[in-house]
Amino acid sequence: MFWCTCMDSIVGSVVCGCIPVLLAIILLWRFPRYRRFRIRSLVFYTVVMLLLIWGAMALVAWIATAKVVIREIFIVFWFTVSCRLAWELWSLSVGRMGQRWVRWARLQRRNGRPAPSIIRLIPVGRAALTLLIFFPAFLSVVLTHRCKFTDGQDPYSVFNISFETMRITTSDGLMLDAWYIPEAGAERTIIICHGAGANKGNFIWFLDPLVNRGYNVVFFDFRAHGSSDGRTLTYGLREWRDVLAVVDWLKAEHPAESRRIVGLGSSLGSMALALAAARDERIDAVILDSPFRSPYALAHHHAARIPVLGPLYVNIVLAMMSAQTGTNFFTPSADEAVPRLSDRPAMFIHGENDHMMPAEHAQYLYDLAAGPKALWFGPGPHSNIITTAPGEYARRVFSFLDEQWPRPPATRP
Repeated sequence: MFWCTCMDSIVGSVVCGCIPVLLAIILLWRFPRYRRFRIRSLVFYTVVMLLLIWGAMALVAWIATAKVVIREIFIVFWFTVSCRLAWELWSLSVGRMGQRWVRWARLQRRNGRPAPSIIRLIPVGRAALTLLIFFPAFLSVVLTHRCKFTDGQDPYSVFNISFETMRITTSDGLMLDAWYIPEAGAERTIIICHGAGANKGNFIWFLDPLVNRGYNVVFFDFRAHGSSDGRTLTYGLREWRDVLAVVDWLKAEHPAESRRIVGLGSSLGSMALALAAARDERIDAVILDSPFRSPYALAHHHAARIPVLGPLYVNIVLAMMSAQTGTNFFTPSADEAVPRLSDRPAMFIHGENDHMMPAEHAQYLYDLAAGPKALWFGPGPHSNIITTAPGEYARRVFSFLDEQWPRPPATRP
């Protein structure tokens, strides 16, 4: 069931791909009755599951204006089979742990003889193990490994704007897919950093308010998203490497057009951007849209609705996410990175109808910023302030940037 961080390597992909086979072998070896299966039933199950997965993914892709990648259907199917086999093994082993004692105690009581009261706790213990181990393990896998959708739209198909397609290599060897939209005479570039589960095609609507403003624009897919490599999602804690890879590419391929670089990150993208900017002063300013302090702080904010048990459960899930990805989800992130921006400009944006990210996180990060800064609580839900009020979004963002560096006259009609 576990898809570890090594999914981002060829060897790791082979190892993780063998997990369903290994689980099936264990199940057939330990429980002989499962050896009596029919090939026809197995084929029927496979076909039905593939069709259901394809249908679900097609619906999501339609909603997100994206495209289903055929190989992702089989990857989701493989993952589903892994989870099903893992649950079967768990229920047959841990799920029946101490069952003989439970049956014996029932028989004793039925015959009017006493049985130790502690035996009554065995079913409770089994349920607790399932709740505290199996389900957090399953959640941690789902939260850190997701299927990918590719672009259903691009700058030309939506806005009739020409663009360049690039493949950019990160410092840890992954390939990112990206678009570069040049503007004649522009010496500044905005890098758009999308949110979790999205891709550059989903965020194409960010382009309209940003073009013809004296800035080139770059869209790219984070690792484990869109057409980029990778399978492991860490909510910005590793994705900062992707932002720096784009910066490296700009400085190498378009140095004259990237004399100033502005990052605009949304949700996961805001976290990755903040961490990248804290490490690299070549990012001259940041716009953090729908930001959060850290995965730990965000998870505990929502878990606090269930006193004591909520935070405890979240810590277990975060610990398993850390173990599977090799990333520390308990470490401070944006709340440690923002003060390190020093005197660089930072703007913070939060949607008034954003129920995913708490408003106090944006306020907290704004208070930490030491340089020129601005805070705007705009209309709209999570990551969609720019689509709710695109004109106001552009006015506030470019007014803030113009205060720092007066730009050439806008060519926008």
